[in-house]
Amino acid sequence: MPLTRFIFASDLHGDKQDKNAVQALLAATESFKPHHRIFGGDLVDARPLRRGAGSEERAESMVEDWQKALGFLTQWQPTHLLMGNHDKRLYDLAEADKGIESDFAWKGVNELEARMKKIGCKWRAYHKKEFFEFGNLRMVHGFFAGIYASRQMANVYGNVLYGHTHAVDEFSVPGIEPRIARGAGCLCSLDMEYNSHMPNSLRHAHGFILGVYNQKTGRSWTMQCEEVDGLWVIPENLKSL
Repeated sequence: MPLTRFIFASDLHGDKQDKNAVQALLAATESFKPHHRIFGGDLVDARPLRRGAGSEERAESMVEDWQKALGFLTQWQPTHLLMGNHDKRLYDLAEADKGIESDFAWKGVNELEARMKKIGCKWRAYHKKEFFEFGNLRMVHGFFAGIYASRQMANVYGNVLYGHTHAVDEFSVPGIEPRIARGAGCLCSLDMEYNSHMPNSLRHAHGFILGVYNQKTGRSWTMQCEEVDGLWVIPENLKSL
């Protein structure tokens, strides 16, 4: 049967990555041997560039954040990458005409795109109409937040995998064709400084998704991988739909 295997993982956030989550992803990749490795966005955290950053946060260096992000690209070598809203901050600064700040942002943008070209990684900008599609399944970074994010994603994108919310989540819209949105979880710390006062972040969980799709019918099947009580639950031997 013409099955194509893939892994979808998202939300590394550079120097805020969780080492155990990244190691679990690398181990699953080695075992599953996917044809496609799709990264769902937010490769960097870019805290100093966020709109609500205070003066101390804006004074932070991004060197480690940047190095960790590029290191992950080299190590996991995604075949496909979606830019996230945190990654877009670098592009926004590059285009903002802010003198030397924009000059350095352009340098970062060029380095990132050169690194992706070197490893043969296709990529999409952070935009509502930009996504990857494998069979009947779309993959995007995500554009909604909160407990209804999966429902909104299913309504807009149909059968879709996404990141952005850092939560393992799912919502299915009734219909003849599958319209199931699945939140993959994240590869980053579950407790960020800037969300420490947000109870909604208690939903955050480490995870990624394994899947297959049939090249002839387009039908896809996915399975969530998730950290539970410090242990990783990862399915094995996915051989058929």
